[in-house]
Amino acid sequence: MKNHDTIQNFLFEALPIRGEIVHLNASFQKIMEQHQYPPLIRRWLGEALVLVTLLSSLIKFTGKLAIQFQGKGNLKLLLVQCTNELELRGLAQWDGELTEANILESLQQGTIAITIDPDNARQRYQGIVAWQGQTLSESIEGYFQTSEQLPTRIWAAVDETSAAGFLLQRMPEAEVYRESTLDHDWEHINFLTATLTPHELMSLDNKVLLHRLYVEEDVRLFEDKPVVFKCGCSEKRSVKAILTLGREEAEAELQAKQKLVVKCEFCSHEYIYDRIDVATIFHKGDDVSFSGQIH
Repeated sequence: MKNHDTIQNFLFEALPIRGEIVHLNASFQKIMEQHQYPPLIRRWLGEALVLVTLLSSLIKFTGKLAIQFQGKGNLKLLLVQCTNELELRGLAQWDGELTEANILESLQQGTIAITIDPDNARQRYQGIVAWQGQTLSESIEGYFQTSEQLPTRIWAAVDETSAAGFLLQRMPEAEVYRESTLDHDWEHINFLTATLTPHELMSLDNKVLLHRLYVEEDVRLFEDKPVVFKCGCSEKRSVKAILTLGREEAEAELQAKQKLVVKCEFCSHEYIYDRIDVATIFHKGDDVSFSGQIH
């Protein structure tokens, strides 16, 4: 398969419908190897990674887009982030024994949000996603339908080493078409796409897949774009974390352990500072710079 760690857009030449296909392989494996995730978490986190990548390619922004779940059940946190440059990261936190039932219960009772943090000084955007159906994909479909008035369908598949996703969406300019014709065309394309199997989505080349699904349709497939794992943690962020912690708590940590460790939750990199480093941080603020501090 030639689609490793890519996302590829397509559209129907004669219909106001667009789509995307994403494949996560090395990026998926890199994220999963950061923590010892059980199989259920790998599946749910994999689906979330597919969704955030699809949205980051679909929505026009410059900065970082996140899908975040927070809850009080066995599943505590599901957080995936992707930049407009398709740099991807994610993590999950849980407590106790996990089952399909208690994960679903956690998701239904918790809060799911889509957040866009622009690189510039513009205000961040956050939309709350209502839980629908039995999957994250169905909930994101519902969000686009109710909040954006854009009918959307998403198919996702996850296995031990990779994840893939397929998105269809009615285009915003579809209002120029007669509603009856538009509804018929949308339903027809959805009917054809409903034959898509997880195996086909995971294994077939995108061009072959689209031809197999839409043999009688004129579909334009654009150039693919690479998706990469990139954490985004840095020495500067770790210094800011120490400043936020405060001098008193930092000193207490040094007294107990002789060093202060800032560990990235996403990639598990550790930034280690001794007593002199910490004193320098509180003297110079976030302008301080160290070398060789990542372990």
